[in-house]
Amino acid sequence: MFQILLTYFKIIQYQICYYFLGIFAVLDDLKNRDKNKLEIISKPGKVAVITGGARGIGLEVVKKLVQCEMHVIIGCRNVKAGQRIIRQHITSNASIEIYELDLKSFTSVKSFAQQVLQNHDQIHLLVNNAGVMFVPFELCEDGYEAHWTINYLSHFLLTELLLPALKRSSSTNEHARIINVSSCAHEASPLINFGSISNSHTYITNAAYAKSKLAQIMSTKYYNKILANTNVQAFAVHPGIVNTELFNGTLLKMTMPWILSYICKTPEEGSRSVVYACISPKLEGRGGYYANCQSAKNLPYADDEETQKKLYDTSMVMIKHFLID
Repeated sequence: MFQILLTYFKIIQYQICYYFLGIFAVLDDLKNRDKNKLEIISKPGKVAVITGGARGIGLEVVKKLVQCEMHVIIGCRNVKAGQRIIRQHITSNASIEIYELDLKSFTSVKSFAQQVLQNHDQIHLLVNNAGVMFVPFELCEDGYEAHWTINYLSHFLLTELLLPALKRSSSTNEHARIINVSSCAHEASPLINFGSISNSHTYITNAAYAKSKLAQIMSTKYYNKILANTNVQAFAVHPGIVNTELFNGTLLKMTMPWILSYICKTPEEGSRSVVYACISPKLEGRGGYYANCQSAKNLPYADDEETQKKLYDTSMVMIKHFLID
């Protein structure tokens, strides 16, 4: 009984935390609306890989990368549905490929990466965009909780698999870039307990989502350390509070769906910071955490170097079998 009451108390605590984080994030978006802008830059011949590029923010990112004349490779669960959406929203002369990718499965992630590398020896940009939010507890195919797997760990695996190509494709004048689409929700995360990442007994969906977003930022910062002597740099981006399908099933969407169009960014507005991190020449050699097309502050815990390394080492153990040919 005590454990149940404690869990309910924590759920309420996280809901209150999210409420205030949301208010401050919306106010920040409004305050910095005039800064949330970017210039489209021509990058013919460059190859971009993006997960979840057939809906929401991802689709808007693809539209902008196409405007940059980049070749875009999209990973999504349903290829036929993805192709249909791309045909509806993007001109037929755009250079786009779509491959199957299920982020619940490390086998699928490896298969996707192999397809990409078989057809392209160079990759200049990786956008880890796809994700889930506030889903019920689920252990994915490889035994890890869904938020952790989909939002963070599968993208970590994909990054490791494509990293050699990113290194080959970079130059001193133009770094290859890794973009992790994160969230200000990372500020609500508990400290990462590496011994019980997928523990169903203490599962709180809000906390699990926040933890996966914190892991993205910590991983981004650690990659910038270990890649310092290469021409690859990493960014984590908070796109803002955006009205996308991620809100489906949330209390706010079920009770007051109309309010989202008033307080949230559109997917197009949310895509701007992501694409800014992808292409802006101002960010050469300046990886880190960004929001509204400018450098942003993250939870101080994310800067702890010892925890960053522990996260990296733990993640490598979790995916190591899929790094072997």
